[in-house]
Amino acid sequence: MTITKPDALVLDMDGTLWDAVDTYTWCWNEAFKEISDPTVLKREDLLKLMGKPIDEIMRNVTSGMTSEEREKFVNRVHEIETRELPVRGGKLFDGVKDGIEKLSKKYRLFLLSNCEKGQLPIFARFAGIENYISGCISFGDTHLQKGENMRLLQQQFQLKNPVYIGDTDGDGIQTRLAGWSFAFVRYGFGSTDHFDLAFDSFSELTDYFMNLS
Repeated sequence: MTITKPDALVLDMDGTLWDAVDTYTWCWNEAFKEISDPTVLKREDLLKLMGKPIDEIMRNVTSGMTSEEREKFVNRVHEIETRELPVRGGKLFDGVKDGIEKLSKKYRLFLLSNCEKGQLPIFARFAGIENYISGCISFGDTHLQKGENMRLLQQQFQLKNPVYIGDTDGDGIQTRLAGWSFAFVRYGFGSTDHFDLAFDSFSELTDYFMNLS
């Protein structure tokens, strides 16, 4: 399948550009320890929730907490992640850094994720790609679903034909709601049939868009 050449590529973070689930798991467990909660999360516990908004993840993981307790807890998790992510970071998927540099010469690149406020800039700095990114928006910035954030980004930067690149079924559904084309990366955390293009590696994705005329 082919698509019309885009004027911008908008990229998801977790499962598309890197895997930081081990760091997230460590941070959450530290927060549980601080409040003497016996909960111990495993990587698989968070992995199956990746891509969902943080409030939905919280409801799944902290079902026994009151709304007030949950709010305090999520704030503490965010504080720990803000401290630890720049240090512990995550593992970039193969081809991401070189691919981003190449793609930036032909397209405007943006980051859009369901992560917490401030995490996209942390990721960009850790990955060494901040100079190639034209802008970013997250659930933590707006508390809106991805489709709504896509429309906000499109309006803010006057994008004509953006493509979203992600790794979950939710990404595909939200991209459809925004009226964009969706490129699915099969190596990520999820699966979907809601895509216009699909790639087995970031290098394959890079080659496709670099050769698109």
